[in-house]
Amino acid sequence: MHRIALLAGLLSLTACTSTPKVVENTATEVAIRYDGIVNNLDDAKQVAQRACAARNKIARLRKVDDAGLGQHFGYFDCISTTGLP
Repeated sequence: MHRIALLAGLLSLTACTSTPKVVENTATEVAIRYDGIVNNLDDAKQVAQRACAARNKIARLRKVDDAGLGQHFGYFDCISTTGLP
């Protein structure tokens, strides 16, 4: 019975964090939180690409931070495709 409760808790946590979320978005960088269970760094990169594209830039991964279950962060630099800032 304890395992069922634990599994139900994990599934509810996953449902709450199943979509990568933008937690910081500036002209030069974007930070994306993802759960690492339902979605992964590739999913976070897609979200970062869309955020940077709004400024005619592309996302380049700078750092990954694993803060525990359901708390993974990808930090991306938004860089110009033309070489200009």
